[in-house]
Amino acid sequence: MAYINVLVVEDDPMVAEIHQNFINSVENFRVAGIVNSGLKALEFIDRRSVRLVILDIFLPGLDGIATLEKIRERGGNIDVIVVSASRDVSTVAKAIQAGAFDYIVKPFVFERIRSSLLSFRQMMDHLKGSNQEIDQQAIDTLFQVRNRKRFDAKLPKGLNPHVFERLEAMLSEPNSSLSSAEAAEALDISRITARRYLEYLISTGKAVMEQEYHDVGRPVNKYSLIKHGP
Repeated sequence: MAYINVLVVEDDPMVAEIHQNFINSVENFRVAGIVNSGLKALEFIDRRSVRLVILDIFLPGLDGIATLEKIRERGGNIDVIVVSASRDVSTVAKAIQAGAFDYIVKPFVFERIRSSLLSFRQMMDHLKGSNQEIDQQAIDTLFQVRNRKRFDAKLPKGLNPHVFERLEAMLSEPNSSLSSAEAAEALDISRITARRYLEYLISTGKAVMEQEYHDVGRPVNKYSLIKHGP
């Protein structure tokens, strides 16, 4: 299939470059442009052909939600994946109501955004040549593709499965939560590597991160497994 042109809307140049490298490494995707504001995004899609927008929420001037709504008002064949540090329930709800294809929380690992891009590409494949009517089974398949992101069970390069199993076992203890520093000390690895394991757990939907506040200093990110009922 032809390239899927992507516009990255991100006001942090370093994050925008990371997005670009990630997206360009996924087959059939190509970053067509990078802009740092919602208004520039709207101007870009008026001039250039774009199929997918990677959109931050916290933008100067027109914020991400307002930008998403204006993209929808234009009625073009453009989908949006929100990538933002905002975990606010109201913001997530507004993004869903405005028709975002996916919502990815920063910081994220490559596997999470890759799974979203692949699901989007699969949806496009199903829609190809759909000028005719389709039956209920085909419609159900489309919605399953959209809502069920597929994660690669293989660990990212550089992560050791034995260390990963030890970390999962530690977090499986009752009421257990760990910061990257605590995980690094317990596993005898660097803090950066520990954070990679923890963020991978989040990317696969197995863990969540919450900030723990203290009387002094910055809040600490604490990771815990998502507990499922019996």
